[in-house]
Amino acid sequence: MIHRLTLPFLLIAGAAAQAPTSQPSKVTPASRAQDVTKQDPKKADKADSDKPAPEKKAEDVKMPASASPEDIRAVRGAQSMLQAEAKLKQQLKEGKIKGVDKILHFEEISAWPYQDGLKGMPPEVKKLDGTSVMMTGFMLPIDEVENIKQFLLVQSLWSCCYGQPPDINGIVRVVMKGDKRIDYQFEPIKVIGTFKVKATVEDGYCVDIFQLHADSVEVIR
Repeated sequence: MIHRLTLPFLLIAGAAAQAPTSQPSKVTPASRAQDVTKQDPKKADKADSDKPAPEKKAEDVKMPASASPEDIRAVRGAQSMLQAEAKLKQQLKEGKIKGVDKILHFEEISAWPYQDGLKGMPPEVKKLDGTSVMMTGFMLPIDEVENIKQFLLVQSLWSCCYGQPPDINGIVRVVMKGDKRIDYQFEPIKVIGTFKVKATVEDGYCVDIFQLHADSVEVIR
């Protein structure tokens, strides 16, 4: 079980073995390749201003010379996850992923000021209870690193371990269904299962409000 007072330590412990020696530079979207203000005025309003910038590939991310192998691996893993999410979204649209109502992003469940338990939770978040979803993120072990029954799913290891830890509404407790178990995975993962919205209270403290009862957990390839 997760105790409110030990949660910050659990968040740090999940990636302690990969702790970086320095924080990588911030990754920003690529700038537009062309300045539309220099184009023909008649065509300026039809320029590619709404055309998305080319996505950066994981290998294109610039890292400082002092970056450790763990730094590079974590940043490239996060970049790979963004690319994989786009593929997963397309596969879901094409009907290649069965038994999933939607891909649920962390922004949908955490974009509100957490207070206590379910207090102040937007109605659209409450309506997610009982839906079949796919979520992507990183695994943080609670107790074991092998034969795991429950673990925490977070959006980014960087925010958990080296920046501002997420609040309770930015953490999902994943519970493997039945006899299913999994070993710790450092790479980004995808979890498919039933999303639950319920406050878990221990010793008078709310320790989590989102649970995902997992049918499957896989590393994103």
